[in-house]
Amino acid sequence: MILTNARLIFPDGIRDGLEVVAEERKIAAIRQQARARGKDVIDLAGNYLTPGFIDPHVHGALGRDTMDASVEAFQAICDFHASGGTTSLLLTTATAPLENIVDVLKAVRDYRSSISAVAGVHIEGPFISKARCGAQRAEFIQEPSPTGVRQFIEYADVIKRVTIAPELPGALEAIESFRTHGVSVSGGHSDAWDEDARAAFDRGMRSVTHTFNCMSSVRRRGVYRVGGLLELALSEPQISCELIADGHHVSPTLMKMLYRAKGRDGICLVTDATAGAGLPDGSRFSLF
Repeated sequence: MILTNARLIFPDGIRDGLEVVAEERKIAAIRQQARARGKDVIDLAGNYLTPGFIDPHVHGALGRDTMDASVEAFQAICDFHASGGTTSLLLTTATAPLENIVDVLKAVRDYRSSISAVAGVHIEGPFISKARCGAQRAEFIQEPSPTGVRQFIEYADVIKRVTIAPELPGALEAIESFRTHGVSVSGGHSDAWDEDARAAFDRGMRSVTHTFNCMSSVRRRGVYRVGGLLELALSEPQISCELIADGHHVSPTLMKMLYRAKGRDGICLVTDATAGAGLPDGSRFSLF
């Protein structure tokens, strides 16, 4: 397939006069535009063309949720997000009993080979803070016990990221265990003080989940002002910051501040889309 007559978006700007050759659903070449014609040539009529969006934080769409733990739900979620340009995503769980989350992991392991857009799973909860639970169900929140962590590590081939509140008892040991098994750890839904967040960073935490949302920030302790997870993330170049840049979760001023602090390469755009994505206004849906 050849995609021609488009304005190509690159990291350093927009370029014209090029065409993209795609083979087996991947970019095979970018070259000077030719006068090729044929059934495999698609004229994009001067519209913009960008690489597929990779979204590491997707809960659902069209009333279907990752927690449904079914191939039908996974396919519906991927198909909807593909319509917006997402070519790869992490199906993201909600805070729930461990057995329900394990059901998701089993289903993804069984079916991911048949759904190319599924890159793995992002475990968000239950190892989070009740003080910063947001829309997550507080009754299912728990500390990261060795038993619970081991249950997840059995699916380390499926789990690509796990969100943990660093201040919880057992969190630092859990971070080390996940990192040892190749699972990326993100701090989030956290009420951590600076020293908690830094300890997690020292153990291998290298990202934070939906920056500014459900995240501790500057507070007073005695006569001092002490940072939280947010300030640790802003201060460490090695930490990547998720950002929901939909204009509702985070104000333009905060987004600009984050960009000034982290730069283009330090920010990871996500949708954090729920089962409500794509439904008509006024529709009802549940978060597990």
